[in-house]
Amino acid sequence: FVEKVRWCMDRLGIEYTEHQVVGVLGVMFTGRSVPRLKIRTGLVRSSIGNSPEILRYLWGAYTASQGEQAKFLEPTPERLALERRLDRYGVDLQVWVYHHILDDRELTLHAWGCNSSLIPAWQRYLVTAIYPVLRFMMRKAFRITESHYRKSVEHIETIVADIELMLADGRASILGDQSINFVDVTFASLSALWAQPPEFGKGKADQVRVDPQHMPAAMKADAERWIEKYPNASGFIYRLYEQERSN
Repeated sequence: FVEKVRWCMDRLGIEYTEHQVVGVLGVMFTGRSVPRLKIRTGLVRSSIGNSPEILRYLWGAYTASQGEQAKFLEPTPERLALERRLDRYGVDLQVWVYHHILDDRELTLHAWGCNSSLIPAWQRYLVTAIYPVLRFMMRKAFRITESHYRKSVEHIETIVADIELMLADGRASILGDQSINFVDVTFASLSALWAQPPEFGKGKADQVRVDPQHMPAAMKADAERWIEKYPNASGFIYRLYEQERSN
């Protein structure tokens, strides 16, 4: 979800400062999700959470000044409907990831940023110290069970299969637009968890990503199956990343 917002802000060409945190601490102990956009206008400071709300703010704030450059953020009914499905897909992918990595302490801590110099040191030390507690809480919060994992995989494959069919005619955008929009960005950003394009994060996620060679065998098998089974969808993800996120 952070990549979704980051990508849209990069497309707008606006300047921003990214402060990386261990998101699981905020979710578990303060109820604050990531991403979170903080805005300062004069003496007024505001904070917006959740990626759909952030994108609606960006559309409202920049459409007048950016014109055509901001048009990809236009929230049409069709785009909003697919975005809601994709955000649910993102939650299913979280279940998929945690099902595979939570029992691997070092891999999970890596994914949470404990090996990243960009994360505040106190957060890295705290997460490492209370990892057993966080693992237990994450299992409860995301209902990490074998049955829930299987249902999440079914949901993942349903939406990827639907998008595979949409893209079968060679269109440039999932919904058939002439150019890409925030829905395409959303799908590519969330699917990067399994597709693992080299350009993921545009250099800002290199210290937290779980590369295929470090994935548990069952997780890697899922990812490889989806790449092979859905060539239109996976090809679309790689193409979009190469075109838009290369440094």
